[in-house]
Amino acid sequence: MKKLIIALAAILTLTLAACTAQSTMDTDMSTTEPPVTSGITAESTTKPAEEETTTATESPDSTQAPDAPAATSAPAGGTTSRPVTPPATSTPPRTNPPATSTPPPATSMPPPATSTPPPSTPAKPTYTEADYQAIINTIRAYGESKGFIWEESYTFEQGHQYYGRPNLERDGYDGVVNMLKYHCDKIEKDGGICFFKVVKHIYEGNTEFVVLYD
Repeated sequence: MKKLIIALAAILTLTLAACTAQSTMDTDMSTTEPPVTSGITAESTTKPAEEETTTATESPDSTQAPDAPAATSAPAGGTTSRPVTPPATSTPPRTNPPATSTPPPATSMPPPATSTPPPSTPAKPTYTEADYQAIINTIRAYGESKGFIWEESYTFEQGHQYYGRPNLERDGYDGVVNMLKYHCDKIEKDGGICFFKVVKHIYEGNTEFVVLYD
């Protein structure tokens, strides 16, 4: 039994020693071996030049177009390079055009006020002594037709009776005649037959006519 245990210990010791030696060798190889990427990079940089030389030799008649973009070499590891997006240019801000002030609409001037002439007043009629006498004669004939007696001596200042004093400036010719006839009718109605006289009287610039009676 002891022999078996000793044999297993020896085997275990040998196994550990072999593993330790293997790991030491791996470490030494990793430190001395050149990096793989540098060999790939050198190969990738020289390979496009050889291809370019071969292409130029095989097709001498073909001329390269001016300003043609140069062939880009494929990056290491066989991956394709993405095109570089140019930086976005900032769009200048839009400037609004200056606001133009709209002039106020022109207001139409009112038409000039036309002065309306005042309505023409009819000219006052002018009366003469003939008109005065015609009024007196008309009323005398009207009173005498009723039986009145004409009395030449009567005057306005004596204080005889009368009913009214129409005037030419206010009542006009026909207005005076009609009013005096109306007074004769009232005299007849109130007193019957009487003495009377028609006189002209000026009062405050107006020509009045009065039927005096007693």
